[in-house]
Amino acid sequence: MPRFLIHRTLGDVSSEELEAAAENSRRVRAEQFPEIEWEHSHVVRADGGLVSYCVYAAPTADMVRDHAAAAGLPADDVQEIELDLVG
Repeated sequence: MPRFLIHRTLGDVSSEELEAAAENSRRVRAEQFPEIEWEHSHVVRADGGLVSYCVYAAPTADMVRDHAAAAGLPADDVQEIELDLVG
């Protein structure tokens, strides 16, 4: 199954808000998008607040975008992962 890297600009959110958004994303995925699998996310602090980079396996990029919209999450950029390199 294709895998995608999703860039999300989250802004100035608290840890509690971030965890609530993650829980909502899990719920929406289970209820509406069971074919999507969340692998992991990296959250960094940048100018303007938090930014996350999430890795999902999904049939299509559009399905990843639809899940984000249904969960009320931004999906600023969605790119298919071509290759993983590990050290």
